[in-house]
Amino acid sequence: METADRSFGFSDEGIERIVLDSRQDSTNGLFVPIIGEKSDGHDYIEMAIRNGARAVLSSRDCGSLAAAYPAVRFYPVEDTRRALQEIGLMERRRFPGTVIGVTGSVGKTTTRSMIAAALSAERRVFQTAGNANSQVGVPVTLFQMRRSEAELAVIELGMSEPGEMTRIARIACVDIAVITNIGTAHIENLKTQENILREKLHILDGMRDGGLLLLNAEDPLLSGVTRETLSRFGIAEGKEIRICRYRPEKEEAARPKLLVRGYHMQQNAAAALRIASELGVSEAAARQALARFGGLQGRGEIFTTKGGVTIIDDAYNASPASMRAGLSVLSELRGERKIAVLADMLELGEREESYHRELGKLISELHIDVLFLYGRLAALIGESVQQYGDTAGHKPAISYFTDLTELRNTVCSVAHTGDVLLFKGSNSMRLSDIVSELRKERE
Repeated sequence: METADRSFGFSDEGIERIVLDSRQDSTNGLFVPIIGEKSDGHDYIEMAIRNGARAVLSSRDCGSLAAAYPAVRFYPVEDTRRALQEIGLMERRRFPGTVIGVTGSVGKTTTRSMIAAALSAERRVFQTAGNANSQVGVPVTLFQMRRSEAELAVIELGMSEPGEMTRIARIACVDIAVITNIGTAHIENLKTQENILREKLHILDGMRDGGLLLLNAEDPLLSGVTRETLSRFGIAEGKEIRICRYRPEKEEAARPKLLVRGYHMQQNAAAALRIASELGVSEAAARQALARFGGLQGRGEIFTTKGGVTIIDDAYNASPASMRAGLSVLSELRGERKIAVLADMLELGEREESYHRELGKLISELHIDVLFLYGRLAALIGESVQQYGDTAGHKPAISYFTDLTELRNTVCSVAHTGDVLLFKGSNSMRLSDIVSELRKERE
């Protein structure tokens, strides 16, 4: 049987899943203890075994555990994270289908899901579960992918620090790479947008010769990418890479009909249609599939409560670009009042305050009625709205919050039939907790 790394000789015989959390059902699973900043998964190996783990990777001496659990296979490795990545590469090499990799600063999860939806109209498709797009998430995804019996796979690749994309791209070895945009997410670690562009382009590492790179033609940085750019960055050297671009149809009537709203969703759909065409799925079938796509929880899904309040659930994360897109969707929907519930955007580096202040002018122009601002940085949005509102002649009613419970109680008491509420902020600000309460009242 093929092994991932001769130094530890892993065999996936009898292994049905990879488990990173010892609390989960580990039946017939491989438990991989990850050493993190606050905890060491090695401390929970025995818990994983009790939950059904059949094999364990370990960079610690597990002699006593091996004696206590003779039916469990223990693989001694120098680095469990690296060993997991080797296993992911082994599984990728065994997958016979085409792999599409999606990355970008904003919208990669929704774009990945829309591509999968379009392709599923006529083909068997596997896609990343949730947002398992990291150095540990991608190998787990590849393990699941190989067992899916799919013809095509759409996987998500994320990064937050220099070098990370290279590590996961060399495991994923995508056949087609899609980059949605180059924004400011993780700019705190990468310093400049050009550095982010360079890092995202490393999705080509591991790609076969003759692979396709599909870029958003409307992104200022991606629109200028050429083979010379790749050469300057030292990417895909010695390979022939096709570079293509996508954009929504110029005529609005020619664009696919979507349940999700916003021009950014049309950009995502354009990527999906281009990939579908590239892989032989009929345009009519792909458009019909996209017309049924209702969005993802926390990423632009729209629902209505029993009390007649429309919720735009965009609470999973936030960046300046996605914040602008969410506010634009709020302005487009019909409602008695437009209420924006906004929280801090994090990991924006030295310009974090100016990024928040820049939203003030847009909010004033969109004529939003009520603004609930949660957090120190979000309060700067309100200051900016006050400034620009004097010029624009429109100021929403603004309330500031530093306590999530107080914000939740206020939102639930103020919203009434016919109102439209947008929830948008970085994930750690926990606006999703409030949306979950409102979701209980969904029709």
